[in-house]
Amino acid sequence: MTRARVEPLPRWRVEEFLELPSTQTFLRERLQAGADVHGLVARAERQASGRGRGDKTWTSPPGGSYQSLALQDRWHGALRDPQLTLRLGVRLATELREAGAAASVKWPNDVYLGEGKLGGVLCVYVSGHRLVGVVVNVANQVPPNGAALVGWELTYVNELVLEAIRTAVAELLSDAAEPYDLPARFAPVDFLAGRSVMVRAGKRSVEGTAQ
Repeated sequence: MTRARVEPLPRWRVEEFLELPSTQTFLRERLQAGADVHGLVARAERQASGRGRGDKTWTSPPGGSYQSLALQDRWHGALRDPQLTLRLGVRLATELREAGAAASVKWPNDVYLGEGKLGGVLCVYVSGHRLVGVVVNVANQVPPNGAALVGWELTYVNELVLEAIRTAVAELLSDAAEPYDLPARFAPVDFLAGRSVMVRAGKRSVEGTAQ
């Protein structure tokens, strides 16, 4: 039996800016204007109004890694997978660990270094495209509860992030041939493992130890 051909991921096309309101907003506006954004990476030295989950904003002073990329979903809806955000975080934390940083993932989309928030992953699905935004603190000023990759080269971190995204998406697209065990991948980098947590679901709440 021959395996069905899967369209390869595109080469990244990086556009760099001194400042953007938000790299993800930039890509969304390009997409809505009819531009070909498949494989496009928007990278900014700083963001005036970076986006987080829900209505949250992310302060983005100079010195950090601020990037978003777009992929047209040419794989029959595969990029709609709701696990993608977590898978991206797990891959990023894993690569950071391999590079020497004790990174972990706080479910569902925050990346931590030790006890401080290092960055985050934001995924949205718009007009048949998956937009992926990733922020990582490097040489930028961080809040009291934050952390940064002090002493790391920003260019190296930028490329590490793009490689982590490529690997995670490639694994997602090859799942039919090589099943992906998310719990097993997540466990070694799970920030909340063993901690006391409260889970709220509507009016209900449950307290316990995260496992």
